[in-house]
Amino acid sequence: MTVVHAEDRQVRDRLAELGLSVQGIDGALRRAESERNFCTPLDPVSLPGNIFWGRTIRFLRETYIPEGWTSASPSNVPLLVAPSGDFAIAASSGSSETGYAALTPSTRYPKGNAVMKRVEANRQLLLFGETDVEPEQQEAGNGIPTWFLLYHHLKTDQGTRLHAELSFPNAPGSRGKISSWYERIILPWIDFEGFTPFVDDADDQGGIDIPIERLP
Repeated sequence: MTVVHAEDRQVRDRLAELGLSVQGIDGALRRAESERNFCTPLDPVSLPGNIFWGRTIRFLRETYIPEGWTSASPSNVPLLVAPSGDFAIAASSGSSETGYAALTPSTRYPKGNAVMKRVEANRQLLLFGETDVEPEQQEAGNGIPTWFLLYHHLKTDQGTRLHAELSFPNAPGSRGKISSWYERIILPWIDFEGFTPFVDDADDQGGIDIPIERLP
């Protein structure tokens, strides 16, 4: 059964245990939204989503690196790594269920092999307390548990509402999406009044996997 933290005190206490805060994550998301809204309808349709995803990662790093966190990008998956080195955080857009405690979200788009390996590492940790990756074989940020900051934009009469949660996947989902969660921390939604609601754009989903195939 998924552990869900939705009450204000629960959310703040659990985030504090991870070395995070509602204010820190909220600030990063607000800054990312501001940059996304420099786009216009004349930009490529994927640009607003890519900007929001990329700036969310950047602003989380800018917020927490001064507190001892580090950045890493193993296999092109951009991460924020905890000071202890015991876990990392990735960012991804989520489905419309994101941010609702009573619903079960998934990532908005299928993930590549590099991201799914991180989810498999989570599963092994929960089942066996360890992963099968030897320390000397690890790239920085690899072989450690990974939380996902999921976000979803929703159109409103006034502009845009952003739902978000910090969640820990415990198994790869179907069709390449992540939809099974061991723990979820539901963040307060953010309303952006008067902002241009680019909510149907695509985005980069937390890592670039380049398939290599042998030619016939």
